Order: sequence, then C-alpha cells, then structure tokens
Amino acid sequence: MTENGPFSANEDGVTLSSREHAWNTVANMVFMESPVSTGFSYDETTPEPHNDDVSTANDNYLALESFFEKYPHLKGNPFYITGESYGGVYVPMLATEIFKRNSTINLKATFQNKDWLLAMVYFMSWYDFALGHGLVTTEWYEKKIESCCECKSGPQHECDFMHPANVSKCESVPLVDVAITNPYNIYDNCAPDLYLQYAFNTYYRPHFDKMGLRFPLSGDYNENANKPNCPKNGHTPYLNRPDVRQALHVREGTKRWIGCGGSYDKSKAYTPQAQASIDLIHRYKIGRYVVYNGDFDIMCDFVSDQRFVDGIAVSTKSQKIESYREWRVDGKPDGVLGGFVQHYENGLSFVLVRGAGHMVPEDKPEAGLQVFKHLLGKAKL
Repeated sequence: MTENGPFSANEDGVTLSSREHAWNTVANMVFMESPVSTGFSYDETTPEPHNDDVSTANDNYLALESFFEKYPHLKGNPFYITGESYGGVYVPMLATEIFKRNSTINLKATFQNKDWLLAMVYFMSWYDFALGHGLVTTEWYEKKIESCCECKSGPQHECDFMHPANVSKCESVPLVDVAITNPYNIYDNCAPDLYLQYAFNTYYRPHFDKMGLRFPLSGDYNENANKPNCPKNGHTPYLNRPDVRQALHVREGTKRWIGCGGSYDKSKAYTPQAQASIDLIHRYKIGRYVVYNGDFDIMCDFVSDQRFVDGIAVSTKSQKIESYREWRVDGKPDGVLGGFVQHYENGLSFVLVRGAGHMVPEDKPEAGLQVFKHLLGKAKL
C-alpha cells in the first residue's frame, strides 16, 4: 500500500487512490507480512513468537507451499521473490529454502536491495557514502580512517570500523552531527513516519553512533507535525478501520496493524548472505540475481551493495558483460535517466535508481516498475 501495490491510502485514512505504476500491472503479486507478528500476521501458540532469520525463512517457505496448495494452477508459473531493506536477508534465505527442499515452485529470480547482505561491507561504506554526499568533511573522513582502520589491499579496501585495533584512538575522533531530516532519503525535508523512526532508533542508531555519525531523529516522532507540506500517514488508520479489517478477513482479536513490527531475536539476526548468494548463482543456477539501490539512502547505501555484488561476481566467476552505464526509464535512448546498471554473466546485476531513497517504488515509481520489468524479462535496462 505504501510503495508498489494497486492502491495507496490517502492522508485522510479513509479513501484510496489507484497507483499508476503498480507492479500488479505486469505480474500477479503476493505480499507477505513477515516475520510472524508483523502487520496482521500471528502465531496461534503465542502472542510473542521468537523469530530469527532461520525460523523466518522456514515460515516463509511453508507459507508459500500452503499458498500453492490452495492455488495449484499457479504453481507452474514463473515465480520471483522481491524484497527491500532487511529483505536483503529474507529473500536469499527463502530462495535457498526452495532449492534445498527440491520444491516444485518455479523460482526464476530474486530481486532485493540493501541491508545486511554482508555486514562488514555495510559498515565500511557509510563513511564513503557520507563523504560523497557532502555530509562530512574530507578532514574528518581522513582522521577517522587514520584513527580507526588498518586498510588492506585487495579487490576493495577493507576497514573494520566496528572493531578497531585501537579503540580509544578511534573513539577520540569527535562525533559528527549529520544534519539531515530523513536517513532513509537524505534529500527529503520530511522525517520518516513514526514506525520507521522507531526502527531507526531501535536498530540502527547504536551502529551509527558507534561509527561516529549522529542523526537528529530524537525519538519523539513528531517532526512532521508542523510541516504542512509533508505527507501524513494514511495507510495505518485505513488498515485499522473495522470495516477494512473485516473486508480483509483479519482474525478477530488480532492486534492493530503497524508499519514496522514483529518480535525478533537479535542474537540470531543479520545473517551474512554472501555464501547464500554465491550458491543461488553458482550451485542452483537461478536465472537472475538482481541487487538494487536508491542513491539517496544512507540506511542501506549503494556503495555497500555495489561492493557486495562485485565480490559475488568474483566468487562466481561472473564476468562483466558490459561497462557500467546509464539506463532509461522508458528504454529509449532519449528517455528519462533512470539510473545506472552493471550486468554480469550468470544473471547477476547491480542496479542504481537515480533520485530514490530507501523505498525505491515510493520515491521513483516509474523507474521502480521498469527495474521490476527487467527482472521479469519484460524490459531491458
């Protein structure tokens, strides 16, 4: 409802608008609320299920098999798995389950962006992204590298900012106040909605603080209250209307729908996805493995994912098919610039969406649909 579905809720929380570039215009869509206890999903045995990456992959797989049992005529159709943010963990792990269990689900490709594909690369890239967008000075950047890192040569420079050899020296570099309103889109003047702010302060702020980057989101979640030009969240009140819940067949007694939710065991989270990605390409011969990013997102930035894909290409011996180049939204040479793309052998691709933040289909709906069409083989980037 917030990004790529057929409808979006208006700010009044009562009415809907159709979405011109909805993904269901080119494919049948199944949206999963995961892990269990996210959104309207629930566990019949406990109100607070103990989810982790492995249990979530298993639950998602069983949910898919259950879906195809109810709709067996769809099981032979080409099947694609997409996700964003922590979907960078969910998507490869679900795809792996399908192959490992010799499922007859006709899986053709995965399409994911960001977040913890490989935690080490993720942490290393924040400084590069911040410097490239003018959020920090070259002086601070170089001081941080000098104080915290032992750089290694290789296919990419590897600096372990999270575990420096000299902790006191690294922490002596002062924190930088990054004066942006929305870390999910650094050029947005509006703060993210209530639940994204909660997710940021709960899961991400400790990492950013440890890295020396401090953001102004305070946790009072009222930043847009006096900004009339900022959109208000209409989908949460809409989905919690009694008549809407009834129309959606939501179980009686199910908790309120919220944008971010679900209990999770952090000690069993953030599973690195390098080996799973290599296996999907090299062992299971998946048709396409596409990683995409918006270039305005510091939460899960494009530098980390581009480095990640470069590493996967080396490990799977996937040569570059062509040079890194621009792609156009409508596919025409004189069309609107959509971003940049790097294609490799074995169906591996890295796609950058120009002018988008964390939620690519929301920020750049036409470009997001074009990338999705590429995944389906209905358009070329």
